[in-house]
Amino acid sequence: MKMTALVTAFSLLATTASAEGTTRYMLEGIAEPATWGAIIANPQDRGPNAATLMNAAGCELIDYYFGMYNYKSYVVIQCPKSVDISPIQMIMFGAGTVDTATATPIVTTAEMVDVAKAAQNFSGSYGGPSE
Repeated sequence: MKMTALVTAFSLLATTASAEGTTRYMLEGIAEPATWGAIIANPQDRGPNAATLMNAAGCELIDYYFGMYNYKSYVVIQCPKSVDISPIQMIMFGAGTVDTATATPIVTTAEMVDVAKAAQNFSGSYGGPSE
C-alpha cells in the first residue's frame, strides 16, 4: 500500500471517523507575550474561559494544556460536524491572546483502523511521482 493513499484516506476520513457525528480538533497556538504578562500579573486557570468560548460555539472543551518552554497552548475540542471552528480562531486572534495557531482534525488510534480500511479500498489509485 502506498503511503500517499493512506494520507489521502486520513484527510478524507478524519472529519468523519467519530461514531458520534462529531469531529475532534487539536488547536495549537503560541501565546502573545502580553498574554503571558497578564497571566504572571494575575495567575489564573484559563480552562474555564476556554470552555465558555467552546460551548458558545457549540463545541466541548476536552483538554487544555500549556507546553512548557515553547509557550504553546494545546486545546482538544469536540464539535458537531456542522460547526465551523473558524470563528473560534478569529475570536482568539481578535482578543490578542495568540499570534500563531493551527487546527488539526484528530482521530483515536481505534478510529485510525477505519481510516486504514478505507485506504485499502483505493490504495492503488494513486502513485508517487515518477522519475
